[in-house]
Amino acid sequence: MDELEKKDQDLISTPENEDKTEKVKKESKVKPPYIILSIALLILALFGLNYFLIKRWEGSSEFYIDTSIDTQTETDDRVSLIPADLYRDDDDGVTTIVIFGNDTFGDTSDGASVCQLLQKNTTATIYDCTFPGSTMCTKTVDGPGESGFPEDWFCLYWLWECTKNGNLSDQKSAIGSIQGIDKKLYEEHLATLESIDFNKVDYILICYDAHDYLQGSLYMAYGNEYNPVCINGVLYGMYDKVFGNYPGIQVAVVSPGYCYAYDKLGNKKGGNLVEINTQTLADVLLFMKDRTADFGFSYVDDYFGVKINEDTARLYLVNDDVVPNLEGKKMIAAHVLNKVIRRVEVK
Repeated sequence: MDELEKKDQDLISTPENEDKTEKVKKESKVKPPYIILSIALLILALFGLNYFLIKRWEGSSEFYIDTSIDTQTETDDRVSLIPADLYRDDDDGVTTIVIFGNDTFGDTSDGASVCQLLQKNTTATIYDCTFPGSTMCTKTVDGPGESGFPEDWFCLYWLWECTKNGNLSDQKSAIGSIQGIDKKLYEEHLATLESIDFNKVDYILICYDAHDYLQGSLYMAYGNEYNPVCINGVLYGMYDKVFGNYPGIQVAVVSPGYCYAYDKLGNKKGGNLVEINTQTLADVLLFMKDRTADFGFSYVDDYFGVKINEDTARLYLVNDDVVPNLEGKKMIAAHVLNKVIRRVEVK
Protein backbone atom coordinates (compact mmCIF):
# COMPACT_ATOMS: atom_id res chain seq x y z
CA MET A 1 0.00 0.00 0.00
CA ASP A 2 1.50 3.24 -1.10
CA GLU A 3 1.44 6.43 0.97
CA LEU A 4 -1.66 7.87 -0.75
CA GLU A 5 -3.69 4.71 -0.24
CA LYS A 6 -2.68 4.67 3.43
CA LYS A 7 -4.00 8.24 3.93
CA ASP A 8 -7.25 7.31 2.19
CA GLN A 9 -7.60 4.26 4.43
CA ASP A 10 -7.14 6.43 7.53
CA LEU A 11 -10.08 8.59 6.39
CA ILE A 12 -12.42 5.64 6.12
CA SER A 13 -15.11 5.86 8.83
CA THR A 14 -15.09 3.05 11.31
CA PRO A 15 -16.98 2.69 14.63
CA GLU A 16 -13.70 3.03 16.48
CA ASN A 17 -12.74 6.14 14.56
CA GLU A 18 -16.20 7.67 15.02
CA ASP A 19 -15.97 7.20 18.82
CA LYS A 20 -12.60 8.90 18.88
CA THR A 21 -13.85 11.78 16.75
CA GLU A 22 -16.93 12.34 18.93
CA LYS A 23 -14.79 12.33 22.08
CA VAL A 24 -12.46 14.95 20.63
CA LYS A 25 -15.46 17.16 19.69
CA LYS A 26 -16.93 16.98 23.21
CA GLU A 27 -13.59 17.75 24.81
CA SER A 28 -13.12 20.75 22.52
CA LYS A 29 -16.50 22.18 23.64
CA VAL A 30 -15.66 22.06 27.33
CA LYS A 31 -13.69 25.12 28.52
CA PRO A 32 -11.62 25.04 31.67
CA PRO A 33 -13.45 26.77 34.60
CA TYR A 34 -10.81 29.50 34.98
CA ILE A 35 -11.36 30.60 31.38
CA ILE A 36 -15.13 30.89 31.90
CA LEU A 37 -14.57 32.85 35.12
CA SER A 38 -12.08 35.18 33.43
CA ILE A 39 -14.52 35.94 30.61
CA ALA A 40 -17.30 36.64 33.10
CA LEU A 41 -15.09 39.00 35.12
CA LEU A 42 -14.01 40.78 31.95
CA ILE A 43 -17.64 41.33 30.93
CA LEU A 44 -18.50 42.68 34.39
CA ALA A 45 -15.47 44.97 34.30
CA LEU A 46 -16.51 46.35 30.91
CA PHE A 47 -20.05 47.00 32.16
CA GLY A 48 -18.64 48.69 35.26
CA LEU A 49 -16.28 50.89 33.25
CA ASN A 50 -19.07 51.83 30.87
CA TYR A 51 -21.35 52.78 33.80
CA PHE A 52 -18.57 54.82 35.41
CA LEU A 53 -17.83 56.71 32.20
CA ILE A 54 -21.51 57.43 31.61
CA LYS A 55 -21.95 58.76 35.14
CA ARG A 56 -18.78 60.80 34.88
CA TRP A 57 -19.97 62.25 31.59
CA GLU A 58 -23.37 63.04 33.05
CA GLY A 59 -21.77 64.82 35.96
CA SER A 60 -19.43 66.79 33.78
CA SER A 61 -22.22 67.75 31.42
CA GLU A 62 -24.03 69.30 34.36
CA PHE A 63 -21.21 70.92 36.28
CA TYR A 64 -18.17 71.31 34.03
CA ILE A 65 -17.97 74.66 32.27
CA ASP A 66 -16.09 74.91 29.01
CA THR A 67 -14.53 78.36 29.30
CA SER A 68 -13.25 78.14 25.72
CA ILE A 69 -16.79 78.82 24.48
CA ASP A 70 -16.58 81.46 21.78
CA THR A 71 -18.35 84.79 22.20
CA GLN A 72 -19.73 87.30 19.77
CA THR A 73 -17.07 89.66 18.40
CA GLU A 74 -19.17 92.75 19.10
CA THR A 75 -19.52 92.06 22.83
CA ASP A 76 -19.71 95.20 24.98
CA ASP A 77 -17.94 93.86 28.09
CA ARG A 78 -16.17 96.55 30.10
CA VAL A 79 -14.56 94.85 33.07
CA SER A 80 -12.03 96.59 35.30
CA LEU A 81 -12.05 94.29 38.31
CA ILE A 82 -8.64 93.63 39.86
CA PRO A 83 -7.54 91.06 42.46
CA ALA A 84 -8.59 92.26 45.89
CA ASP A 85 -5.12 91.86 47.39
CA LEU A 86 -3.95 94.61 45.04
CA TYR A 87 -6.86 96.83 45.99
CA ARG A 88 -7.53 96.70 49.70
CA ASP A 89 -5.28 96.88 52.73
CA ASP A 90 -7.42 94.53 54.83
CA ASP A 91 -7.48 91.63 52.35
CA ASP A 92 -7.93 88.27 54.11
CA GLY A 93 -6.45 86.15 51.31
CA VAL A 94 -9.80 84.60 50.30
CA THR A 95 -11.68 85.70 47.18
CA THR A 96 -15.28 86.22 48.27
CA ILE A 97 -18.05 86.95 45.76
CA VAL A 98 -21.72 87.70 46.53
CA ILE A 99 -24.24 87.29 43.72
CA PHE A 100 -27.52 89.20 43.78
CA GLY A 101 -29.97 88.27 41.04
CA ASN A 102 -33.19 86.60 40.02
CA ASP A 103 -34.38 83.82 37.71
CA THR A 104 -31.60 83.40 35.14
CA PHE A 105 -28.86 82.99 37.76
CA GLY A 106 -31.02 81.31 40.42
CA ASP A 107 -33.32 78.95 38.51
CA THR A 108 -32.84 75.22 39.19
CA SER A 109 -35.90 73.86 37.37
CA ASP A 110 -33.83 71.79 34.91
CA GLY A 111 -30.78 71.07 37.05
CA ALA A 112 -27.99 73.33 38.19
CA SER A 113 -28.44 77.10 38.38
CA VAL A 114 -25.87 79.49 36.95
CA CYS A 115 -24.73 80.24 40.51
CA GLN A 116 -24.22 76.54 41.21
CA LEU A 117 -22.28 76.14 37.96
CA LEU A 118 -20.04 79.02 38.99
CA GLN A 119 -19.55 77.53 42.46
CA LYS A 120 -18.49 74.19 40.96
CA ASN A 121 -15.93 75.78 38.66
CA THR A 122 -14.02 78.24 40.82
CA THR A 123 -11.78 78.28 43.86
CA ALA A 124 -13.42 81.50 45.04
CA THR A 125 -16.07 81.50 47.77
CA ILE A 126 -19.41 82.36 46.14
CA TYR A 127 -22.53 83.27 48.10
CA ASP A 128 -25.75 82.68 46.18
CA CYS A 129 -28.17 85.45 47.19
CA THR A 130 -30.47 85.15 44.18
CA PHE A 131 -34.24 85.22 44.53
CA PRO A 132 -36.05 83.82 41.46
CA GLY A 133 -39.26 85.77 40.92
CA SER A 134 -37.77 89.03 42.16
CA THR A 135 -36.71 92.05 40.11
CA MET A 136 -34.06 94.73 40.34
CA CYS A 137 -36.57 97.61 40.54
CA THR A 138 -39.46 98.14 42.92
CA LYS A 139 -43.04 98.30 41.67
CA THR A 140 -44.02 101.57 43.36
CA VAL A 141 -42.35 104.69 44.73
CA ASP A 142 -43.49 103.91 48.27
CA GLY A 143 -41.68 101.48 50.54
CA PRO A 144 -42.80 97.86 50.46
CA GLY A 145 -44.69 98.22 53.73
CA GLU A 146 -46.86 100.98 52.32
CA SER A 147 -47.25 99.90 48.72
CA GLY A 148 -48.98 96.59 49.29
CA PHE A 149 -46.30 94.81 47.26
CA PRO A 150 -44.43 92.59 49.75
CA GLU A 151 -42.27 91.24 46.90
CA ASP A 152 -40.60 94.66 46.79
CA TRP A 153 -38.67 93.65 49.91
CA PHE A 154 -36.68 91.31 47.64
CA CYS A 155 -35.89 93.89 44.97
CA LEU A 156 -32.21 94.74 44.94
CA TYR A 157 -32.60 98.20 46.51
CA TRP A 158 -34.42 97.07 49.65
CA LEU A 159 -32.53 93.80 49.89
CA TRP A 160 -29.25 95.67 50.08
CA GLU A 161 -30.62 98.49 52.26
CA CYS A 162 -31.81 96.01 54.90
CA THR A 163 -28.64 93.93 54.62
CA LYS A 164 -26.53 97.04 55.17
CA ASN A 165 -28.60 97.86 58.26
CA GLY A 166 -28.23 94.30 59.56
CA ASN A 167 -31.97 93.63 59.72
CA LEU A 168 -33.73 91.26 57.30
CA SER A 169 -36.82 90.75 59.47
CA ASP A 170 -39.10 92.46 56.93
CA GLN A 171 -37.95 90.05 54.25
CA LYS A 172 -38.52 87.08 56.52
CA SER A 173 -42.04 88.27 57.35
CA ALA A 174 -42.89 88.94 53.71
CA ILE A 175 -42.14 85.43 52.43
CA GLY A 176 -45.46 84.02 53.63
CA SER A 177 -47.52 86.58 51.70
CA ILE A 178 -45.72 86.32 48.34
CA GLN A 179 -47.31 83.99 45.82
CA GLY A 180 -45.54 81.87 43.23
CA ILE A 181 -42.11 81.68 44.83
CA ASP A 182 -40.01 78.87 46.26
CA LYS A 183 -40.40 79.82 49.92
CA LYS A 184 -37.83 77.32 51.13
CA LEU A 185 -35.21 78.66 48.72
CA TYR A 186 -36.01 82.23 49.79
CA GLU A 187 -35.50 81.28 53.43
CA GLU A 188 -32.21 79.52 52.67
CA HIS A 189 -30.83 82.42 50.65
CA LEU A 190 -31.92 84.94 53.27
CA ALA A 191 -30.03 82.89 55.86
CA THR A 192 -26.99 82.92 53.56
CA LEU A 193 -27.23 86.70 53.15
CA GLU A 194 -27.61 87.18 56.88
CA SER A 195 -24.47 85.13 57.56
CA ILE A 196 -22.12 87.15 55.33
CA ASP A 197 -19.53 89.47 56.80
CA PHE A 198 -19.42 92.15 54.10
CA ASN A 199 -16.21 93.53 55.53
CA LYS A 200 -14.57 90.45 53.99
CA VAL A 201 -16.43 90.53 50.66
CA ASP A 202 -14.30 91.38 47.63
CA TYR A 203 -16.85 91.47 44.82
CA ILE A 204 -20.58 91.89 44.29
CA LEU A 205 -22.14 90.64 41.04
CA ILE A 206 -25.54 92.14 40.18
CA CYS A 207 -27.17 89.63 37.83
CA TYR A 208 -30.76 90.53 36.90
CA ASP A 209 -32.37 89.39 33.67
CA ALA A 210 -34.98 91.04 31.43
CA HIS A 211 -37.91 90.71 33.83
CA ASP A 212 -37.54 94.37 34.79
CA TYR A 213 -37.87 95.39 31.15
CA LEU A 214 -40.87 93.09 30.69
CA GLN A 215 -42.69 94.54 33.70
CA GLY A 216 -42.11 98.05 32.33
CA SER A 217 -39.50 99.32 34.79
CA LEU A 218 -37.97 102.45 33.27
CA TYR A 219 -34.24 102.88 33.05
CA MET A 220 -34.70 106.49 34.10
CA ALA A 221 -37.72 108.06 35.83
CA TYR A 222 -37.18 111.70 34.97
CA GLY A 223 -37.83 114.02 37.89
CA ASN A 224 -37.30 111.13 40.29
CA GLU A 225 -34.29 109.41 38.75
CA TYR A 226 -32.86 108.15 42.05
CA ASN A 227 -36.01 106.31 43.06
CA PRO A 228 -35.71 102.51 42.95
CA VAL A 229 -38.68 102.19 40.58
CA CYS A 230 -36.10 102.84 37.84
CA ILE A 231 -32.85 101.09 37.00
CA ASN A 232 -30.86 104.28 37.51
CA GLY A 233 -32.23 104.65 41.04
CA VAL A 234 -31.26 101.10 41.97
CA LEU A 235 -27.75 101.41 40.52
CA TYR A 236 -27.23 104.75 42.22
CA GLY A 237 -28.42 103.24 45.50
CA MET A 238 -25.87 100.45 45.16
CA TYR A 239 -23.13 102.94 44.25
CA ASP A 240 -23.96 105.14 47.23
CA LYS A 241 -24.55 102.44 49.81
CA VAL A 242 -21.95 99.85 48.81
CA PHE A 243 -19.00 102.16 48.29
CA GLY A 244 -20.14 104.43 51.12
CA ASN A 245 -20.15 101.58 53.64
CA TYR A 246 -17.71 99.05 52.18
CA PRO A 247 -15.14 100.89 50.05
CA GLY A 248 -13.11 97.69 49.59
CA ILE A 249 -15.85 95.97 47.54
CA GLN A 250 -15.78 96.03 43.75
CA VAL A 251 -19.03 95.71 41.78
CA ALA A 252 -19.88 94.22 38.39
CA VAL A 253 -23.30 94.42 36.72
CA VAL A 254 -24.21 91.52 34.44
CA SER A 255 -26.60 92.69 31.73
CA PRO A 256 -29.87 90.98 30.83
CA GLY A 257 -29.55 88.45 28.02
CA TYR A 258 -31.71 87.97 24.95
CA CYS A 259 -35.42 87.48 25.57
CA TYR A 260 -38.72 87.49 23.72
CA ALA A 261 -41.51 90.01 24.25
CA TYR A 262 -44.98 90.64 22.80
CA ASP A 263 -45.85 93.78 20.90
CA LYS A 264 -49.20 95.60 21.08
CA LEU A 265 -50.68 93.25 18.48
CA GLY A 266 -49.66 90.18 20.47
CA ASN A 267 -46.84 89.23 18.12
CA LYS A 268 -43.85 87.52 19.71
CA LYS A 269 -40.58 89.25 18.86
CA GLY A 270 -37.12 89.81 20.25
CA GLY A 271 -37.01 92.30 23.11
CA ASN A 272 -34.83 94.61 21.05
CA LEU A 273 -37.81 95.14 18.71
CA VAL A 274 -40.62 95.66 21.22
CA GLU A 275 -41.30 98.85 23.18
CA ILE A 276 -42.65 98.35 26.68
CA ASN A 277 -43.41 101.61 28.49
CA THR A 278 -41.66 103.50 25.65
CA GLN A 279 -38.39 101.54 25.75
CA THR A 280 -36.95 98.44 24.11
CA LEU A 281 -34.53 96.02 25.74
CA ALA A 282 -31.79 97.57 23.59
CA ASP A 283 -32.54 100.96 25.18
CA VAL A 284 -32.14 99.43 28.64
CA LEU A 285 -28.84 97.77 27.74
CA LEU A 286 -27.34 100.92 26.28
CA PHE A 287 -28.32 102.89 29.36
CA MET A 288 -26.93 100.27 31.74
CA LYS A 289 -23.62 100.18 29.93
CA ASP A 290 -23.23 103.97 30.11
CA ARG A 291 -24.52 104.40 33.66
CA THR A 292 -22.43 101.61 35.17
CA ALA A 293 -19.37 103.38 33.79
CA ASP A 294 -20.49 106.59 35.52
CA PHE A 295 -20.82 104.74 38.83
CA GLY A 296 -17.50 102.92 38.50
CA PHE A 297 -19.08 99.46 38.07
CA SER A 298 -17.77 96.85 35.67
CA TYR A 299 -20.20 95.77 32.96
CA VAL A 300 -20.52 92.18 31.75
CA ASP A 301 -22.44 91.92 28.49
CA ASP A 302 -24.63 88.82 28.48
CA TYR A 303 -26.66 90.10 25.52
CA PHE A 304 -23.94 90.04 22.85
CA GLY A 305 -21.45 88.06 24.92
CA VAL A 306 -23.48 84.84 24.85
CA LYS A 307 -24.78 83.19 21.71
CA ILE A 308 -28.42 83.27 22.69
CA ASN A 309 -29.92 85.47 20.02
CA GLU A 310 -32.70 85.69 17.47
CA ASP A 311 -31.39 82.66 15.59
CA THR A 312 -30.74 80.40 18.57
CA ALA A 313 -33.16 81.50 21.30
CA ARG A 314 -35.64 78.71 20.54
CA LEU A 315 -32.90 76.23 21.46
CA TYR A 316 -31.93 77.82 24.75
CA LEU A 317 -34.85 79.76 26.28
CA VAL A 318 -37.56 78.04 28.31
CA ASN A 319 -40.40 79.00 30.65
CA ASP A 320 -41.26 82.64 30.01
CA ASP A 321 -38.87 83.09 27.07
CA VAL A 322 -36.36 84.75 29.41
CA VAL A 323 -34.82 81.99 31.51
CA PRO A 324 -32.32 79.77 29.67
CA ASN A 325 -32.21 75.98 29.79
CA LEU A 326 -29.19 74.14 31.18
CA GLU A 327 -27.14 74.50 28.00
CA GLY A 328 -27.89 78.22 27.93
CA LYS A 329 -26.90 78.52 31.58
CA LYS A 330 -23.57 76.87 30.81
CA MET A 331 -22.82 79.51 28.19
CA ILE A 332 -23.71 82.32 30.59
CA ALA A 333 -21.62 80.76 33.36
CA ALA A 334 -18.67 80.36 30.97
CA HIS A 335 -18.90 84.00 29.96
CA VAL A 336 -18.99 85.23 33.57
CA LEU A 337 -16.13 82.91 34.51
CA ASN A 338 -13.99 84.17 31.65
CA LYS A 339 -14.72 87.85 32.07
CA VAL A 340 -14.85 88.16 35.86
CA ILE A 341 -14.02 85.23 38.07
CA ARG A 342 -10.93 83.80 36.35
CA ARG A 343 -9.14 87.10 36.69
CA VAL A 344 -9.76 87.49 40.43
CA GLU A 345 -10.23 84.02 41.93
CA VAL A 346 -6.57 83.22 42.68
CA LYS A 347 -4.66 85.34 45.17
